[in-house]
Amino acid sequence: MNCIRINRAFRFIIVLTMILCGISAQAQNGGSNSSYSRFGLGLLNDQSQGWNRAMGGVGVALPSGNKLNTLNPASYAHIDSLSFIMDLGMSGHFGRMSMAGNGINVNNASFDYLVAGLRLHKGLGISFGFKPYSTIGYNYTTTSNEAYRDEITGALVRNTTNYQGKGGLYQVFAGLGWKPFSNFSIGTNFCILWGGYDHIMMQGFTEDGSSSNNFDGFNFIQHADVLTYKLDFGAQYAFRVSPQDWLTIGATVGLGHKFDGEAFLYRFMTTGDTLRVDGEKNGFDIPMSYAGGLAWQHKNNLIVSADAHYQTWGDCRTPAMVITNGSVTYPSTDKMYKNHYTIKAGVEYTPNPMATKGYYNRIKYRMGVSYSSPHMNITQGEGKLSATYEGPSELGVSLGFGLPITNRINNRSMVNVGFQWLRRSPSSQNLITENYFVLNLGVTFNERWFMKFKIQ
Repeated sequence: MNCIRINRAFRFIIVLTMILCGISAQAQNGGSNSSYSRFGLGLLNDQSQGWNRAMGGVGVALPSGNKLNTLNPASYAHIDSLSFIMDLGMSGHFGRMSMAGNGINVNNASFDYLVAGLRLHKGLGISFGFKPYSTIGYNYTTTSNEAYRDEITGALVRNTTNYQGKGGLYQVFAGLGWKPFSNFSIGTNFCILWGGYDHIMMQGFTEDGSSSNNFDGFNFIQHADVLTYKLDFGAQYAFRVSPQDWLTIGATVGLGHKFDGEAFLYRFMTTGDTLRVDGEKNGFDIPMSYAGGLAWQHKNNLIVSADAHYQTWGDCRTPAMVITNGSVTYPSTDKMYKNHYTIKAGVEYTPNPMATKGYYNRIKYRMGVSYSSPHMNITQGEGKLSATYEGPSELGVSLGFGLPITNRINNRSMVNVGFQWLRRSPSSQNLITENYFVLNLGVTFNERWFMKFKIQ
């Protein structure tokens, strides 16, 4: 009977994985509607999962036991010896973008992650999976407030520019966690990063009072293809502070480096041929990253945790289009990024994880908060009229639930439902403010595939 259950679970997971991989292929270019994904490598994706995303995204000091925690590879050393764990998640974003009293509603869905893990040996665990690293997706149009007179025709015209973009970076990873002695573990994640982007700017001049474009402008395509790696290290140390309380300290370090990537700038007329303007190789960087965290666990039903993250984006380069006195170039520059930090805090409470009666006693109740500083600079205008602003900071508030899939005691498979409110606030009234309601849905499969059964 148990073999039948295992085989059914295995077939179910394989089919579900294939379905979600297909969804992933469709959703990767539609995971953002933010105008801020126009800059650099796009918006950075939240690397947390369904269960800890509802806790503000904390995880540096949380171990992997009945669930996976990919934020710190040292946690893999705590994976249960009898289980194979698979975790997957998706999210829906319902937002509004507004500026100067005008606004528009935007909605999209995305496939967020697919990860798995198991214990290889006592004190040694492994995890592997897929996660997006950054996302690009936008389509909006701007029109000049004032008309000006064309020197040739004498007509009053307005400048209208359409901006479109898609792409992002995606990562597959494998990691090991090892516990060399009691209560202390170390680990590493090795990631392959790949992807690219297409940023399209189409310019037109409309005669004032007309509904159609009368003149073609200069149109540009920024295109890049990149392939590189990312290497992260982590450590965790837990110690008992009372018979019912544990305190865990965690830390991670990610190595920054330069990497190759072919990036080109093309110019074209709507009625003419495409012309390559400039190109750049070896013009990208991945930042150094540092994180530290604390987690306090009381008995077996309360966890309180906090993280701090810091990334040296200010040292990183990326190609950017530069227009100077009508001349267009595409150099690699370190002026588009700034050093970036994030602070997170969250709590999880389970009334009675081992309750023999009452399904609600084993539900995990979660909540959290997070704040991220800007990681990009935004330049508007040209020449002496140009101005540079900080990109948006981000504030998030979240809550959610971990719902056991069955009513059996010790059942570890769970549906994780989370709700987030995110606000991206720019430093200038000339930039867009974004507010999002995010619905996160994750499923953790944790079945005892490696338990040995005795036949009486």
